[in-house]
Amino acid sequence: MTDTLWGAVIVAAGSGSRFGGDIPKQFTVVGGERVINYSVGTFSSLVNHLVVVTPAGEHWRRWWIPPPGVNTVSGGRRRQDSVMNGLKFLRAKGVNRVLIHDAARPLADTDCVLRVMDALDENIAVIPVVPISDTVKRVSGNTVEKTLPREELRLSQTPQGFRLPELMEVLAAAGDITDEASAFEEAGIGVSTVEGSWKNIKLTNSSDGELISLLAGKVERVIGTGLDFHPFDPGRPFFFCGCRLSDTDGLLGHSDGDVVLHAVADAILSASRLGDIGTLFPPSESRWKNADSSVLLGTCVKTVKQAGWSIQRLDVTVIGERPKVSPVRDMLIRRLAELTGISMENIWIKGTTTNTIGDLASGKGVGCSVLTELTRRVL
Repeated sequence: MTDTLWGAVIVAAGSGSRFGGDIPKQFTVVGGERVINYSVGTFSSLVNHLVVVTPAGEHWRRWWIPPPGVNTVSGGRRRQDSVMNGLKFLRAKGVNRVLIHDAARPLADTDCVLRVMDALDENIAVIPVVPISDTVKRVSGNTVEKTLPREELRLSQTPQGFRLPELMEVLAAAGDITDEASAFEEAGIGVSTVEGSWKNIKLTNSSDGELISLLAGKVERVIGTGLDFHPFDPGRPFFFCGCRLSDTDGLLGHSDGDVVLHAVADAILSASRLGDIGTLFPPSESRWKNADSSVLLGTCVKTVKQAGWSIQRLDVTVIGERPKVSPVRDMLIRRLAELTGISMENIWIKGTTTNTIGDLASGKGVGCSVLTELTRRVL
């Protein structure tokens, strides 16, 4: 019997025109968090492979940087084209069961997802549904034609679960659809249901964001600072903000001496009250000698996120005569966004001098100060 390998496709390719605003709704901030991050956080721990279908092009990266381990593919003209792009990626990974989820439903809870996954043991297609509590009228113009029996009606939600080969075959033959289950219905294949979640509402209009914020719980906000200094060492490569700027004139340190990443790590650890880099990576331990600071920061980011914190902003000030920040600012911001998983628009890096005061002014070293904001949902 083939081992089960799970994948999830989070559909985030839409423009969200009904939501309004300049940013697609899946990348807006609701309840102190990017909408897309709610779903990414839920599914990352439940499946083997996760892929997010994004709008075509790269403009969406202004608002969201995929966290490590989260893959992306570009969307297509129709919904099924977008989903198919995600399925092809997962098929290449050996996935045989898949969950399709709308990024606009940020509050799909783990229990709901697991109900869908469990039901796929005995079914080809499974969707979560919730009963309708209101009386439903069929209306023509302004006139009621008929009251529909709500006992037989359900509201469909996502994630919808499928055997991957069957889903790809059905989607390839389907006309325009609004969800994957309707493609199975069109093909005459039965779709099973499980209990959905009343919290799993869809973000459609801007007013929905207020309700989602309430359902998501209160948001705890904290501020942290980090400060670090390193002298120059002409015999070492120059690692700075996760980038190798030159093969010489680097920074002296037990690790690779990356003063920016050290300050960032201390800032997020300070805000979350989870220690500092000297405690987590003591210089007395030889295993950290010449360590890649990108790896050290990655460990700190993972630690902070496991405690429920989300990094919202980073403000970085480089102190010294060199390097000059402005020529490499975009590269540094891009790399820092990759390492921390936050959007480039929420990071700023600037430089300042000490106005001829001290060793930094004479070019003997460089310092870095970082201010960060973290948030955490409190249920």
